[in-house]
Amino acid sequence: LLRLANHAFGVWLGALSGAAEASQRLLQPIVDDFEARVAQFDDPNSSSTKARATAKTMIAEAQSFAQEVTDIAAKEAATAVPAANAVPATGDSGHVLMPEDFRQPEAMEKPAEPADLKAISGIGPKLEKVLNGLGIWTYGQIAAWTPQEVAWVEDYLSLTGRISRDDWTAQAAALAVKK
Repeated sequence: LLRLANHAFGVWLGALSGAAEASQRLLQPIVDDFEARVAQFDDPNSSSTKARATAKTMIAEAQSFAQEVTDIAAKEAATAVPAANAVPATGDSGHVLMPEDFRQPEAMEKPAEPADLKAISGIGPKLEKVLNGLGIWTYGQIAAWTPQEVAWVEDYLSLTGRISRDDWTAQAAALAVKK
C-alpha cells in the first residue's frame, strides 16, 4: 500500500513539474515582451509619460483654481450671512414668525378678468395655476399680503425666502397701480 502511494505521489509530482516547465516555455516570449513594454513606459520621452505629466499639471491647476473659487465664495457667504440674519421675517409685534403664526391669504372667487400673475418676476405658468387654486387671482391680493401670509405661502409652496427675495408684494403693488 505504501509503495502504491509513493508511486502515485511520484507520478503526480512529475506531471506537475512537467506542466510548470511547459507553461514556462510557452509564456517566456510574453514575459520578455512585457519587460520591454515596461521599460518603454519608464522612458521620459515617451508620449504616454508626457501625457500623464500634462494631465497631472492640469489637475493641479484645476484644483488650485477650485480652491480659490471656494475661498472667494466662502468670504462672500460670510459677509452675506450676517446681512441675511439681521432682518428676519417678523410679524407686526416684531418677533420672528413661527409656523403657528402663519396665516393663509384670503381667497376670492375667480374675477371676470383675472390678473396675469406671470408678470411678477418669479411666478411662472405652473406657479400661477397653484396660486389660482389657492384663490389668488389679482395683483392687489398679493400686494396686500401680511408677513404672516407671505410666510404661509412660502411654507405651502416650499419657496423659503423666495417671495421676499423676488419682492412679489412690491411688484404686485406696482402692477396693480398700472392696471
